[in-house]
Amino acid sequence: MPTDPAPSARLPANPLRCSAVTRAAGVDPVGTAGSYDGYLLVEWPLPWPRDIGAVEELAPLAAPLAAAGIRLQALVPPDGTSGERRLVLYRQPPGELFAGYERDERVVPVDRVVDGALDLVAAIGAGPPPTPTDDVTADVLVCTHGQRDVCCGSMGTALAAELMADGAPFGPGVRTWRTSHTGGHRFAPTAVVLPQGTVWAHLDGDALRRIVGRQGPLDDLLPRYRGCAGVGPPMAQAVEREAFARHGWAWLDHHRRGRLLDDGRVRLDAVAPDGSVQAWEATVEVGRTVPVPECGRPLDEAKKSESEWRVTGVGPV
Repeated sequence: MPTDPAPSARLPANPLRCSAVTRAAGVDPVGTAGSYDGYLLVEWPLPWPRDIGAVEELAPLAAPLAAAGIRLQALVPPDGTSGERRLVLYRQPPGELFAGYERDERVVPVDRVVDGALDLVAAIGAGPPPTPTDDVTADVLVCTHGQRDVCCGSMGTALAAELMADGAPFGPGVRTWRTSHTGGHRFAPTAVVLPQGTVWAHLDGDALRRIVGRQGPLDDLLPRYRGCAGVGPPMAQAVEREAFARHGWAWLDHHRRGRLLDDGRVRLDAVAPDGSVQAWEATVEVGRTVPVPECGRPLDEAKKSESEWRVTGVGPV
């Protein structure tokens, strides 16, 4: 398996690990999923720089992706010597509510990666993507970006290796990828599940298998839920988890959207698969503020901090 060299050699013995500190402090990850109109997945061989956007060959994608609200994710190609690369665009479908991204995918020659990606982005708004001719139902992206963070490079890579050794850990039609930074490396191992757009923290193989298969109770999984990237901003993601807890796995089949109201209130609208319309409102407040640790550095040297979200007064409207 290709490796993304992690800067572990620069760390002192027994260094602080950001994921361990975050887990020990019980930091709530909800609201850290990011909010995107889609994801562009590009097979790109290792090694990757700290910021995948710093890859010179991919620089022409930066402005069009930013304008479309699309996040770039690199994928480790299964065959790094192949003369072709896979491009996968997950994009927001028409309408205000979200139940999953649409997928548009193609394989292009290595020298056509940027042109192919620009073609995919340019097709947004020009009608639905072509009907898939394959049996792919999902892509699971495990962050293994060692140049970005040691925890992702070690724990994420170990999780990806465990899953890939299983051959088809999630069943037919579900692909497993090693991906670049997904945000929130302090919650490593992290993963994004597409087309659902759900983002998860502090994973292990068993937890991720249950998440992808939508199996079993949610009691130990919802505390690892960072949110859904297609539902709305961080405060809306926090309220959405409350609805997820009430409805169980069936919640992911609802078309839903969160929006901010006045005075810290959030409204969450949803349409169930049977067509019934539901809505909730809640108050979302800033909870405790915690330092964002950096691997290998004392916690009191943390350069930034982030606040958790506290949801109260959830009720139907």
